[in-house]
Amino acid sequence: MPMNNKKFELSPRLKLGVGRGFTQNQILKFSAVICLVLAIGLSLNAARLVYTSKGPAQNSNNPQVLGASDSAPSENTDSIQFTSYTVQKGDTLFNISQKFKISWTTLATLNNLKSPFYLKQGQIVKVPKQ
Repeated sequence: MPMNNKKFELSPRLKLGVGRGFTQNQILKFSAVICLVLAIGLSLNAARLVYTSKGPAQNSNNPQVLGASDSAPSENTDSIQFTSYTVQKGDTLFNISQKFKISWTTLATLNNLKSPFYLKQGQIVKVPKQ
């Protein structure tokens, strides 16, 4: 069987695409740079939020309820009624929040609880009435 020694040429578009792939090492370096830029941006944004946050929640003895609007309340916040709940053995902030159908973050804010949000047996937690 005779071999055909004809040469053929690639189109200009195909010529540009041949041999231009990225190596796995180049892709990993690029991904690392993107992740580093994102991490720096997020860190700067978090620092900006921490150091520039101003408002009544910083120096106030009354905790701010998460999800509350910034507009003037139609009713006095002192009229909100609370009930007390005594923490039982094995209770967590999340369990208690589920029992009373409120978010755990709101419950932590109302009771001035700080991370890591440990509760002690017999501790009194105030919960808004339904």
